[in-house]
Amino acid sequence: MTGILTGIKRMEIHDGDGLRTTAFFKGCPLKCLWCHNPESSGFSPELALFAGRCMACGTCVGFCPEGALSVGERVELNRDRCRTCFACASLCPTEALYPYGKRYEAEELVEILLQDEAFFRAGKGGVTLSGGECLAQPEFAIRVAKSLFERNISVDIDTCGFVNRRVLEDILPYTDTFLYDLKAMDPMVHKACTGQDNGRILDNLSWLLEHGARVEIRYPLVVGWNDGEAEKIGAWLADHPRVTKVKVLKYHSYAASRYESLGMACTLPQTETTPEQMARVVETLRGFGLTVVNGMEED
Repeated sequence: MTGILTGIKRMEIHDGDGLRTTAFFKGCPLKCLWCHNPESSGFSPELALFAGRCMACGTCVGFCPEGALSVGERVELNRDRCRTCFACASLCPTEALYPYGKRYEAEELVEILLQDEAFFRAGKGGVTLSGGECLAQPEFAIRVAKSLFERNISVDIDTCGFVNRRVLEDILPYTDTFLYDLKAMDPMVHKACTGQDNGRILDNLSWLLEHGARVEIRYPLVVGWNDGEAEKIGAWLADHPRVTKVKVLKYHSYAASRYESLGMACTLPQTETTPEQMARVVETLRGFGLTVVNGMEED
């Protein structure tokens, strides 16, 4: 049983309780305009070219079996020829060529994650499966979560909720907390922002809460797109108690260089979410009796 990841980050403090190691799964069913992990949107391996890092040494060119690389002032990549073997990336001294998408056996990944066991046990944390959408690789995610659970390791699932209900049923017994994205209540607003309406997402969230799951809501605040949804989100959550807390996340456009490196059109909105706007939304949600955290105050 194999799965594909874009990376593993250690010593994370924003991906659940305590000190955590986060595994970023590749592939997501949503296409959020503000996605800050564009390398995780597709399900296939991808080669990134960060042109600003390239020193035009040419080391990579002769090792490409497809002749997809050439060098002038900087290396140029012919993506039509590239077969993502990543031979070039393994040689690049500056990581200008960077691989996104490595396959792991389930137990192989578990053993890698367990290398940090002493740190996240001491920090009252654990492992977070994130993405992309980790539950879009359901069998692999469930196998990893179950294996960690059986070793008494805390597992959090960071999910957009646009998944098959059966997957939630199968992974719930091995999950401490679901970090659940709630981007908009209006289905048309949600579709404009993500490419999908939110019917399945809300149904799945209701099911998790009804079945005793520990759920933390994540609300990414993107002014001009979903900032008008705060009251609707608050009202819905007030009618669906048992949410642990709501965390409001400040939008940023730091991922623009990654879109460029992957040859992707950058969809990041040209907007700014100010501290004042964050504070207003936090207070709006608190007005519904919710426990709300301002994500800016944790950065």
